Amino acid sequence: PRYRSESRLLLETHENVFLRAEADKANSDRNTIDQEAVTSQTQLVLSRDLARDVIKKEKLDQLPEFDPAMGHIPVWKNILGLFGIGRSPSAMSADERTLESYYERLSVYAIDKSRVIAIDFDSANPDLASRVANAIAETYLKMQQAAKRDQTRAAGEWLAGEIAGLRTKVADAEAKVDDYRSRHNLFP
Repeated sequence: PRYRSESRLLLETHENVFLRAEADKANSDRNTIDQEAVTSQTQLVLSRDLARDVIKKEKLDQLPEFDPAMGHIPVWKNILGLFGIGRSPSAMSADERTLESYYERLSVYAIDKSRVIAIDFDSANPDLASRVANAIAETYLKMQQAAKRDQTRAAGEWLAGEIAGLRTKVADAEAKVDDYRSRHNLFP
């Protein structure tokens, strides 16, 4: 038997207003997610970096279900590999075999007319199917949080530089005002 588990991700925008140009700040269209953005995020969920993180976290590379070389490699897969129709598992590295098995069991798609991404994962073990589907969603969210932290850090560094420059300008302007007042005998 094969068990399928599903996780869903809701995509929302929480843009950092400091990272946009002045002309863009008034444009409210940037706060909506279009279908291209949903498709892009779907591709991120399918990325190899995310897959490798999930495989490592859930130790899928240690399970015979995800590495046919641990058990027995089906003869038909080797024959197809010989004819160039597919890749023979015996010719692939353990990492490649695990990734191939992972992607055979994974289905990621956008729900029509929504900002929701569905993640389906199949396994012979129902607990593993749900753990992996949830791990994929959690890993994606952690990757997004890390990207936003980096973005906020960059904005903070940029703002710190701008503030330092403005402080210098204010100090120069105050010095000029004081100089003008003293030359013209003006009292504050």
